[in-house]
Amino acid sequence: MSSEKSEATTQLTIQLDRDTLNMMKEQARDSMKPSLVVVQGVDRGDAFTIEHTPLLLGRGDMCDYVIRDDGISRQHAQIVELQDGRYMIEDLNSTNGIFIGQKRVQKHLLEEGDKVLIGRRTILKFVYQDAVDERYQKQMYESAVKDGLTGVYNRKHFNERIQSELSFALRHKSSLSLLIFDLDHFKNVNDTYGHLIGDKVLVQVSEKIQFTLREEDFFARYGGEEFAVLARDIDDSGARALGERIRQIVQDMRVTTEFGVRVPVTLSIGIATLTDGIKVSAEEMIKCADVNLYRAKENGRNRVYSTLLN
Repeated sequence: MSSEKSEATTQLTIQLDRDTLNMMKEQARDSMKPSLVVVQGVDRGDAFTIEHTPLLLGRGDMCDYVIRDDGISRQHAQIVELQDGRYMIEDLNSTNGIFIGQKRVQKHLLEEGDKVLIGRRTILKFVYQDAVDERYQKQMYESAVKDGLTGVYNRKHFNERIQSELSFALRHKSSLSLLIFDLDHFKNVNDTYGHLIGDKVLVQVSEKIQFTLREEDFFARYGGEEFAVLARDIDDSGARALGERIRQIVQDMRVTTEFGVRVPVTLSIGIATLTDGIKVSAEEMIKCADVNLYRAKENGRNRVYSTLLN
């Protein structure tokens, strides 16, 4: 009798374990969210969760997810959730379309692991992620493209972005301005107040500048105490005005030591602007801005010099 009771208890335990396992699986499925991961393109490694539909994809600022790729239409595609809970991507009469494999499609029912070529070179992968996966993906992306100290984009990502922005400006015959600026006498700051204060200056300068830029402007730490801004659709006079605003904001900053001593902070800015789809290389644009930065430093620092490329 005890043997039968023991066997019944074992069977009940197995059933309970199975029920618990099935419940855990159901909970895990419920916690998974549909997401798109950029596996190729300027923002490679970035990911975003599909929280609502329709979800609009394109390069226009009104889109739910903005893709910085000159081959992307302003409103390129959308993702919609069907009644059965599955998701579909739909082309919105874009110029370069969407592709699954080698085939251009108008609509496609997304399955986990599907890779969608959108535009010319951006590939999105459709996956289901839980909160841990999402956080990990975000951390990996941030570490790949952001500067560890200031939190702005790094030099590597700047090099990728300027190529994309130049292609866009050439294709659409639009303006693009590059501002390169360097903190004046920054070595003296480190030598006088120490590297911790030097780091504090870099962080606070980055925060102040980010606050004054538009959402579509691209801001990067170019190296050391040198930074760069790429500004779309701004002509030479607009770029000079932006440069002056940045210069004034930094000059008015109040960075202090632990003893309340104010640390003087100014910067010099060199600007290069192209317009009307003038064809130049990234190297030529950077060199032009660098020359103007050198002129600003040679003529007293804490000033702005600019050139219109033609």
